[in-house]
Amino acid sequence: MKKLYIALVLLAVVWASCHNGSGSMTNKCGPCPMYTEVLPTVQVKIVSKTTGNDLFLSHTSPYKPSDLKVSSSVYGPDYRFVVDTSDTNNRFIWLASAESQTFTLQLANSSADNIKVVAVRDSPVCCPRLRIKSIALNDSLVCSPCGIKQQVVIKK
Repeated sequence: MKKLYIALVLLAVVWASCHNGSGSMTNKCGPCPMYTEVLPTVQVKIVSKTTGNDLFLSHTSPYKPSDLKVSSSVYGPDYRFVVDTSDTNNRFIWLASAESQTFTLQLANSSADNIKVVAVRDSPVCCPRLRIKSIALNDSLVCSPCGIKQQVVIKK
């Protein structure tokens, strides 16, 4: 008798995991794992074109974070970027991109740079993921396809 109850409970669990709430059992995927919801980012580093030294985030950089202005074609001016300081010798600016947009970065009085990000949601049978299809820096292709954390180096 216990085996019958256990079998019924297991069947109920399987049925509930496949049921989408509308009376049909079309969603056979279940919940998506957390790793499918990782937000793609562009890791930006601004370096000297002559020396290759970091112009913005190293201890000896001539510029400070307040010298960088970032705007987004989606979110407008004063886009809030994040500085990755986990590796003190290799710091980046993180620009999260949940959708296609163009970021404009201007460091102090230097010319502005545009980073165009094309984001897509792939369409597998289960658990579609957001990914970066391509990135262009000042109309020059950086990558296509791109990684989930794609590095872009701006040379000034």
